[in-house]
Amino acid sequence: MSAPDPWTAGPRRALALAVLVLAGVALAVLGLAQDRRTQAPPVVAAAPLQVVSLGDSLSRGVQPVGAGGAAVATDRGYPPRLTRLLRARHPDVRLVEAGCGGADVGTLLRGGRCAPRAPVPYAGDGPSSSQVAWAVRELRSRGDAPTLVTLDVGGNDLLRCLRPDRRALERCLAAQRPGLERGLRAIARRLRAAAGPRTVLVGATVHDPFVGLLRVGGAPRDVVLALHRAIHDRTNPRLARILRREGWLVADLGRALGGGGTTSGRDPTAVRAACELTWMCAVGDVHLQDAGYARAARLFDRVSRSAVDRAVGG
Repeated sequence: MSAPDPWTAGPRRALALAVLVLAGVALAVLGLAQDRRTQAPPVVAAAPLQVVSLGDSLSRGVQPVGAGGAAVATDRGYPPRLTRLLRARHPDVRLVEAGCGGADVGTLLRGGRCAPRAPVPYAGDGPSSSQVAWAVRELRSRGDAPTLVTLDVGGNDLLRCLRPDRRALERCLAAQRPGLERGLRAIARRLRAAAGPRTVLVGATVHDPFVGLLRVGGAPRDVVLALHRAIHDRTNPRLARILRREGWLVADLGRALGGGGTTSGRDPTAVRAACELTWMCAVGDVHLQDAGYARAARLFDRVSRSAVDRAVGG
């Protein structure tokens, strides 16, 4: 009888079996790890970029194109145009138009009448259902999803100061300005506090369509010039400063629509811009024509482009 193989009997046999078992376990673990490395990660759908437009009638594309020249909301305002510009870079963009015709800083915060009537996602019948209250809830619900907020307000606050007398106009503007500034600061601060890390906030300055009256008449020249100076030399710089201090980007709509141009000479550029970009010279309406809304959309896009691209890239 041959001698037993030392590797198939006794303690050595047990040791050999243990080695084989451990080797098998190691190979199985390595195989599982390799499977995990080669397996494709789960696909998570990216959140769409949402544009939330807030403000007054400009944010609703209002133009005097209704029956008898009545001002009505259209789909030709700057928010839809801005959305189309954004889709050239980011295909999945959604727009929520929440602006309200006739709004001022007070009604944005407290709620109030929406004129002309437009469908809005809030009741607007009190502070808890105001445009700003709705926007705060909307931004909180967005979390860290990419969001662009646009805001234009202030034109209606100044509009109520129109007077045929220059001194009366200037007294009204001086009395109106502190409330406008406090209101804008409150709006900007509340929305900034509700914004997520990938929310971009852009606020606009106020444009001056009334300078067009220097061409067509309808108001004393000294009144028109006093209003123009008040808007572009005092009000807009202060509004821009408030927005920047509250962490907003500034779209200087007043300057983009000709506010930085001349008001005297054979063809003053500020007057020409008001006549070409608004309806003031044609039918005495303060709202923008198509060319004006297109310019506003390009301005908002240019100001927000880098921040939006970073937010979407996340």
